[in-house]
Amino acid sequence: MKEKKWTIKKGSEGNGKFVLGKIPERLPQTTFLSLTRGEGLNLFQLFVNQVLTLMIMNQMKKSSGLIYAELSGELKRGRGNGQTMTVWDGKVMSQFRNKSAHGFAMKFFAWVVHRRNTKTYYLTFSANGKIPSATEATNILRECGKFYDGGRLVRKATPPKKE
Repeated sequence: MKEKKWTIKKGSEGNGKFVLGKIPERLPQTTFLSLTRGEGLNLFQLFVNQVLTLMIMNQMKKSSGLIYAELSGELKRGRGNGQTMTVWDGKVMSQFRNKSAHGFAMKFFAWVVHRRNTKTYYLTFSANGKIPSATEATNILRECGKFYDGGRLVRKATPPKKE
């Protein structure tokens, strides 16, 4: 099996993203998307997020069911936002999510990120043949994602309707 590699893509406004894999022209019927976003993280939260993200990125390289991944972030006025989009073939995503570095990060990260200063979003849904852009993914998360404001659950996830 060929080793997957992360590449860095710089944005125009000082933001950037890490990408693993290439977006395929055709997606399997069983493709799932997993989206997460954190907004308003302070410098301590960003540091912890970065350490955990590096551990998870290594785990992602070894995951056979991962088709594509995109991790993006930005820092403005001492606050940071981070967004993750992963594209999975089948339901192997749940096996990845609950094990190794990601399993640890989920338990630990909730304590760090669900604070007064943050807004967080989570959503998993069927890709329906399309991978959204980063901007579209942000909009989908804000509209349909499980939403925590200051660590308090505001809304449960409602996956977008199939086109």
